[in-house]
Amino acid sequence: MPSRDMSKIASRPGLDVKKVSWLELFFDLLFALALAMSAKGLEHVHNSEMSPWMAFTQFILIFVFLIIFWYRHMALVNRFKRSSFLSEIITLFIGFLVIVFTQFIRIWKVNPVVGSYLATITIFLIALSTAFLYFFFSFRITGGGENEKKWARASAKNMLWESIGYFSALIATPAIRPFWFIIVFIYFNRYPFITWINPKAKPNIPPELQNVPQENIPHKSERIGLFSLLVYGLLMVLAATPLMEIDLSSSEGILIPILMFGKLLFFISVVWYIHYRLFELAQPKGHQFTAMNFIILALLVAATQFIRILLVDPSIFVSVVFAVTTGLLLSVMGTIYWNIKRMAGNPPSDPLMMAFRRWAYFLYIAATAFFVSVVFFKQQYIMQLIWEGILVIAFLGLLLDRGLNANYYMGSRLKVKRKILDHPTVSGLSFIFIGILIFFILTILLGKPLASWWIFVWIAPTVIGFFMLLNHWLFKRIKPN
Repeated sequence: MPSRDMSKIASRPGLDVKKVSWLELFFDLLFALALAMSAKGLEHVHNSEMSPWMAFTQFILIFVFLIIFWYRHMALVNRFKRSSFLSEIITLFIGFLVIVFTQFIRIWKVNPVVGSYLATITIFLIALSTAFLYFFFSFRITGGGENEKKWARASAKNMLWESIGYFSALIATPAIRPFWFIIVFIYFNRYPFITWINPKAKPNIPPELQNVPQENIPHKSERIGLFSLLVYGLLMVLAATPLMEIDLSSSEGILIPILMFGKLLFFISVVWYIHYRLFELAQPKGHQFTAMNFIILALLVAATQFIRILLVDPSIFVSVVFAVTTGLLLSVMGTIYWNIKRMAGNPPSDPLMMAFRRWAYFLYIAATAFFVSVVFFKQQYIMQLIWEGILVIAFLGLLLDRGLNANYYMGSRLKVKRKILDHPTVSGLSFIFIGILIFFILTILLGKPLASWWIFVWIAPTVIGFFMLLNHWLFKRIKPN
């Protein structure tokens, strides 16, 4: 993670310099492992054991449940630095329950009666332990005022009732219990969802929960960044599973698993690099970025699992779902890059903001290419060609970004050299690239005649981009009288 500017932190009253502890890091590792394990259910999307949409919905629900409980622990530790041996034991116990819960979910699929019973008890204990941790911290607050104590105790009370709601699901049948969990979960977590969807909304929050203690923004940014990094690391471990199937009896048995691992590694590495440029250069903050960061992790975990399935047992449905999932992943990242000025803890300079906008353009174009690839679901080789082409372009973009970093931090000589890559130029080039891409798809892949009404589909963005470049360059090079 990037080093902190201690002078800036010291100039902000009421904010202590706080680093992520080893206990928090280990706790995050357990949750990251649970998130990676939750994607095992997506293996059923290509067979008849479970409905594909049911498997994907189950993954999303488990992911959201785990993220919410992780965020509750992070919010508590972030605001109150006092801990004890008992709080550490409770923290480890919650981590243990989370791992056990993901295993009980797998048992649920095999034996609904036993699995649902064990999963219900585990959910109840997770919510109850988290409530006790909030209640315990409220007695250890010193010098923070009564508002902080009221907030911690009101939160503990809310979580206690939530745990009772989960426990009451035992009276329902195994088929009804998932819907029972969803209703209880949404009801007791409605306030965060309302504020994330509409930050200006003022839901009917109890008075005790309105005076939320001040966040330690550097600690929160570091904690979320390290947690995301752990998820990436575990995905790398999952990506290495093809290497366990190396067959030394033939050259193909050696090269194919290595090639499969290389594709997975390259895909995860490209997403990781683009994702962590945000943490390194802007140190983003706010609930909007937190929510979008977790959306990125969920989509990345799902996309990685789909790649593993495609490499082992390719199918049309998995190809389409992977293309849509990756397109959504790149779209969310592009949205963050485009709006980074509102989310940044360190406001970016004008050249750096230009770089973020340039990456936003690229990510939007890449997402569009993944969405367009769905059209060729019957021609698997064309879909793979588009995907691999985007990865190659992303790799070249990473190389270009390294050169632009030198532009920002190594003086004005390189700035003059790369002055062509300004905002209007990138806009014009983006339109031209889209026009050429549509032309390639219509004429070569779909076989549309050049002299037809289809010409307007690709020539319009090309002409717009050309005149944007022409107008900008003439305006910059013709000196006024």
